[in-house]
Amino acid sequence: MFVAHMDEVGLMVSYIEDSGFIRFTRIGGVDLLLLTGRIVKIIHSGAAVPGIIGAKPYHMKSHCNEREPDESEFWIDIGISGRKEVEKLVSIGDCIVIDSPYTELSTDLIASRGCDDKAGVISLIKMLELIKDADIKSNIAVVFSVQEEVGLRGAKTSSYFVSPDICIAVDVAHATDYPSINKAKYGDIYIGGGPVISLGSDLTTSVQNELKDIAHHKGISFQRHALPGASGTDINAIQVNKSGCATGLISIPCRYMHSPTEVISLSDVDSVSEILAAFCKSK
Repeated sequence: MFVAHMDEVGLMVSYIEDSGFIRFTRIGGVDLLLLTGRIVKIIHSGAAVPGIIGAKPYHMKSHCNEREPDESEFWIDIGISGRKEVEKLVSIGDCIVIDSPYTELSTDLIASRGCDDKAGVISLIKMLELIKDADIKSNIAVVFSVQEEVGLRGAKTSSYFVSPDICIAVDVAHATDYPSINKAKYGDIYIGGGPVISLGSDLTTSVQNELKDIAHHKGISFQRHALPGASGTDINAIQVNKSGCATGLISIPCRYMHSPTEVISLSDVDSVSEILAAFCKSK
C-alpha cells in the first residue's frame, strides 16, 4: 500500500457577528501570524464566497512583545453588512480555504498552498504511470487519505481495509535551507537535493534501506533525516493498525510548511516517483 494525504490545513466558520463580520477557528496547525490580509474562500453549499481576513492595523498595535495572537483578534470580511444578510451566503461550520495562487518561482520550484501533501499525491500518480505496463506480481493499493491533519484518521480506516504487508507513505519534510533555521536541531534538508529517506521508530529499517539502495542504483540523490519518535505522518497510525505491518516513508522537502505559500521542487517529486516505481517492480 502507498499513501499520501489529500487534505490540507484550513479554517472553519465559528460565529457571525451582528455586524456581519465572520469569526473562525482553525482546522489543523495554522499559524495565525501568517493570516492578516489573506484572501480566503468560504465554501458554502458548493459555492465559494470570497473574503479577506481582517485584523487591527500595525499602527494600532502596542508592539510590546511578539506573542502569538489569539483567534479572537481576527475576522473575515466578505463586504456585506448585517448578520442576516451574511447568513444567506455563509453558515457556521462552513470550511474556509486560505487562497493562494500557484506560482512558478523558477524552472523547478513552485509555490502553492496545499503542497502538503498534494505533492505526495502527484508523486503517486506519476508512479502509477511509470508502472502501468510493468509485470508486477504483488497487489498494489494506492490510497489518497483524508483527515491526516486532524489525527491521521483516513490512514487508520484505509489501512484497516487494505491490510497491507508493506505500506509506504509519501509526505513532505521540513526544508531547512533558508535563514534562521537551527540545522543542529532540525537537520540539513534542502529543496532540489532529492527525497528525504528517514530512519526512526515509525519505520521498518529494511524498507528504508531498500529505498536508499534503489536511489543509489538509479543515481538519484537523496537526503537522510533522523525521526526517533512519531513521524507525524500517516505511517505513524498505519504501523500499529490491526496487527501492524512493515512501514516506509519517503518525503519531499518543503519550505514554509502549513503556510499559504509552501515551496517544493518538481524534480524532487519526480525522484520520489522513480524510486517507488522501481520498488514496485522489485516485488
